[in-house]
Formats: sequence, C-alpha cells, structure tokens
Amino acid sequence: MSATPPLGLLDAIAGVPLSPGVIAAWQSAATQAYSDPARMHHAGRKSGLLLESARTSIAHSLGVPQQNVFFAASAPDAIRAAIVSIYRLRSAVSNQVLVGAVESMAVLGSAQALPGVQVVTIDCDAKGEISIDSLLKSLEQAPAGGPALVCLQVANAEVGTRQPFEQVLAACRERGVPLIADSTAVFTHDQFPADFDVLIAPARDWGGPPGVAILITATHLRWRPDEAPDRGWIGGFPDIPAAVAAAVALEESTGWESSANQARDQISQVRNALEDAGITCAGDSNNRLPHILTFTITGAAAGALVTELDKRGIAVAAGSACTADTRMPSHVLEAMGLPNDASIRISLPTNCSQETIDLFLREFPSALEHVRNN
Repeated sequence: MSATPPLGLLDAIAGVPLSPGVIAAWQSAATQAYSDPARMHHAGRKSGLLLESARTSIAHSLGVPQQNVFFAASAPDAIRAAIVSIYRLRSAVSNQVLVGAVESMAVLGSAQALPGVQVVTIDCDAKGEISIDSLLKSLEQAPAGGPALVCLQVANAEVGTRQPFEQVLAACRERGVPLIADSTAVFTHDQFPADFDVLIAPARDWGGPPGVAILITATHLRWRPDEAPDRGWIGGFPDIPAAVAAAVALEESTGWESSANQARDQISQVRNALEDAGITCAGDSNNRLPHILTFTITGAAAGALVTELDKRGIAVAAGSACTADTRMPSHVLEAMGLPNDASIRISLPTNCSQETIDLFLREFPSALEHVRNN
C-alpha cells in the first residue's frame, strides 16, 4: 500500500515517502544482497537472484519480457547509455540526431555531447507539443538511412503536455529509425505507450526509492546495454536493495487510475483559480499528465515564493524541471515562448489529499502578495 503523502506536499517529482512495504523490502534486500551478483559463490548468487527477481517483477507489472528490463542508477544515466550506444551503432548510417525542443537536459546534453553529431531540434508550439510536421520534414530531409536516432519524451515533466508519441513512432518505424523516449512522470500517473522502442523512467515516479531507474526495450530492438547486460544493471555496481524496493513499489501501485483521475480534477481546480487571478499557466489544459502544473509569476522571485510557501507548510518547485534551480531559466518555457525567469511547478503525489489542495489555494494569494511587497 502506498504511503500517505504528508499535508502540503506538492513537489512529488522530487520524491515521496516510501511505504512501509517498500522500506521493508529495501531493508531485507540490504541484509542479503551485499555481494557482486556476477560472482559464482553463494553470496553472489543470492545477490543475483534478488536482482533477477526485481527485474521479473517489474516486467510482470508492466507486461513486458523480463530480458528487456534494465536498471540504472538514475534516469539521466539510462538516457545517456541508450543515446550513446545506439548512436555508436548507427553513426555509420548518419551523424544526425533529432530531438524535441522541450526534452530534458539529460537528453539534450547527451545528444549534444556525441562525437561528430549534428543535432536537429524540433520546434514546439505554445503548449509545449512538438510540431509533427516539422519532425516529418526533418525525417524526410535526413540522409538516405534516416537520422541515427530520434529522442522524444512521452510527455513533458515540467508543463505536463503529452506529445504525439504514436505518430512519431510510426514515422520512425517506417524509416527504421530507433526512438528513445524519456517517460519521466508518466508511469502510474498516466498511460504509457503500449508500443515503443526504448522507454526510460525513474522509480520515484511510482513511489520507489531514489537512486534507481528503469530502461525498457522493445522485443524487436536488438540493442542491449554495453555494460553488464546479463545482470540487468547499466553502469557501475548494482544497487540491488533499490531495485528490489522499486519493484515492490510498482507492485503496490496497482489501481493507480483512480488517483490519477483525482489528480486531474485537483490540478484543474488549481489551474482555474490561478487563471482567474490572471496568472499564466503553461502547457495543454486537456492533453496533459494529470498531476503536473507549471505557472509563471511576475513581480516576484520564484525562489522567494517557494520559501514563503514552505513557511506555510507547502512544498513546491521553482525554475526548470531539470534543475529546480532559480539560477537557471527553463529552456522548456523558453521554447514555448513563455516568460522563463520566474516559474513554479506543482506535482501531486499519489492520493494527494483535498486538504493539501485547499491549503495551497488558501495560502498562495497572500504568500505571493507578501513576496511581491518585500
């Protein structure tokens, strides 16, 4: 059973409390999985069995083959591994990589760091949805074998807008181009694609611990991670307790749809109240993730507003979703043509209480006024 989120928590993407069952699973695995799962002695085999069981559980929960599930220490690590290795395989075909303008910094940074790469950015509209016409044009203008790969998120974790993923996947498939999809904030909050090439998501999305993410490949994609694919962990020594805890958290998330429907209604309440007050809310109001809302403010520093709300028992995030740092403006809002110097993001935890929403709606106006006047 998922942990009850604390009153005032509106920054779930930063992490949520672990449930008692997840904590127990982590502690149990930590006492047993201390050895390298690649070792052939008893302790190593026990570690390997626990890691394999975690992979099997994740696969069963998501309805995918176990051999197509991999763990990494973070979503950026998994993203980097997928982009680098797939580009290496296909760089003989093309040095071109197509990325959406509102991709995460992990995607943009990994793509731009590739040797000899030509990064083609696909523009988005004012709601944060990439232009399918622009992407199709870029695919048509690519070298004969198409670009090396395409990176497109399932939905934007900063403003919530869902992307035309199925259309993009179909266009990529037609040209034999792999599609890497950052799925942060999607799992257990909204439907993830039934068909894909590569999906990546952090365990924090479904109440799992920090320090672990999953990468899932399609059965038709022959790619496997460069490092330790047999162990199912990408890069470095595997954090088996975190993997086990993530698997248990995903098992506990069955029936997430009711919480997602509740979150959609709650975000609509907040959005309507903010817009009635003349505040600009970013992203698509309909085709969006249920639990995320970003809005821009004027006449106040976002960091100061976060601090003032925190004094009132409310936790929100400021600045770019990739950094939560007010010193770095949001490239997502910039790509959408919105003011990006002062923004606030709300992300609801699973089973967010109406009391938390009411607290925010009650305290936000006076908190904003206080910050503007001081």
